[in-house]
Amino acid sequence: MTKLYYSTSEVAEMLEVNISRIRFYEKKFNLRFKRNGQDRQLTQKDIEVLRDIIVNADKGGLTLKGVKRKISNKSDENKNKNALKAKLLTVRAFLVDTLKEM
Repeated sequence: MTKLYYSTSEVAEMLEVNISRIRFYEKKFNLRFKRNGQDRQLTQKDIEVLRDIIVNADKGGLTLKGVKRKISNKSDENKNKNALKAKLLTVRAFLVDTLKEM
């Protein structure tokens, strides 16, 4: 069973980075982690975003601006995919209704 929320120290251990690096990326990339008082609580989605940042910044050789641009492009691609999916679902519903009328 997977956890819903992970602490900063757990995430730092998973990603093999310092806790301060997670706080640094949180500030630089305007990430919004859920908080329980002062403690950050990260979801699996938050961890994936951090993993992308770390891989591109540390191992990919990109600057922070380059990483921001790459992540922004990825979110634009996801928006386009979601819009296409919505259109296809609309077409599908239309076809199913047409088939039922026959």
